[in-house]
Parts: sequence; C-alpha cells; structure tokens
Amino acid sequence: MRLDKFLANAGVGTRSEVKTIIRKGLVVLNGEVVTDNDMDVHPETDEVLVDDAPIAYQEFVYVILNKPKGYVSAKEDRDDPTVISLILGYEHRDLHIVGRLDKDTTGLLVITDDGKLTHKLTSPKHDVAKTYLLEVNAPIDEALVTAFTKGFALGESDKVLPSKLVILPTKNQALLTIHEGKFHQVKRMFAKFGYTVSELQRVAIGTLELGDLKVGEFRDLTKDEVTKLKSL
Repeated sequence: MRLDKFLANAGVGTRSEVKTIIRKGLVVLNGEVVTDNDMDVHPETDEVLVDDAPIAYQEFVYVILNKPKGYVSAKEDRDDPTVISLILGYEHRDLHIVGRLDKDTTGLLVITDDGKLTHKLTSPKHDVAKTYLLEVNAPIDEALVTAFTKGFALGESDKVLPSKLVILPTKNQALLTIHEGKFHQVKRMFAKFGYTVSELQRVAIGTLELGDLKVGEFRDLTKDEVTKLKSL
C-alpha cells in the first residue's frame, strides 16, 4: 500500500495533507525518515511514526448503530439527517450502510467500508436472517403465524418467502424474522392482513444483536462479531 494512502486511511489527514506531512520529513518508516509518497507500506508488519507518534492502521471499519427515527439510510441527503452523520471519528473513511431502514424505523444498522461483507449480508442468495420487534394497531390473529411460515403473495407477481412470526404476550406486538429485504416489506406483510405497523425496530442481523445499545449510539464490532458475520 502506498504511504500516502496508508496515512489517509489511518486518519492522519487527507491525501493532500499527508503528502505535505511526508515532504516535511515528519514520517518515519521502520526507523528511517521517508519523504516519498509512493513508498510501499506493509500495515501488518511495518512500524510507522508521524511526528514521533505511532500510527495504528485499521484495514476495515465495522460499526453497529442503533438508528433513531428521523434519520435516512444514506451518506448524504438534502432534506433529512443521515445515519452516516452519527458515526463520528470515521469521517476519513468511505463508509457505507449495509442494507437500509426506513426513516421512521429504528434499530440495528451495520456500517462498514468492507464491500465483501456488505455484499454477503445483503445478497439474497446468502439468506441472512433479519429480526424485527414490531407493534401493530390491533391484537395479532394466531392464523398469521401459519401464513407467515408458508409465505404468501403481496401482489400478483410479488411473493414473500417463509418467515417466522412470534406473537408476544401483549398480542399487538411480535418478533418477525425474515430472510429478504423488499421495499417496506414488514409493513406490507402486515397490511396484507389489515394491520398497520405503528412501531418497527430491527433487533438482529444474523448472529449480531442490538442488545442494550442506546438509540443514536454506535460502537465498533468486536473481532468475534465480525468473524461470525463473515461466516454466515
């Protein structure tokens, strides 16, 4: 990896800023001052200092966010705040959102710059489970459990795959696990049977659970969590 790219990805500065830092002789690679932007760096083995401070390199960023209402799943938006704006400290990384949640839906979002993991978690062929906690406007009929287990048509040419519905003791709340991500899918599934979804929160993606992460907060995934997601 080029030295200037290494430093930019590590958050030292923009490409142009790190080039200036390198030209000033402030970068030490394995004990030697370097002034060449094109110098090769091996992140796993090389020691890099900038102004005598060691630089830790992170190949990919993996973040879990508890999305609040009112935020859109986008990098930029002209009208509404974006979920990316909540991920402070990683402005220098080209982060993207794994899947999406509607503006009025809360809960678990994975945000990363690892394109392979994003593809794995969003591609229909990988069959990654997504679980939602929801509330509707009336007690849920037990017959829906069977209907959801079998799968059904939302329209003439739009069918949802089998899913798992667990009705909670309140009767108008449930946990729903699906394996696809159609547009407004959960709301449309319940609307098919005359229900309106008033609250919707994603609580799990595969093995990754939202847990007690507060609304609007984020944290880095642990190595074990990343490994489990990659193995789905």
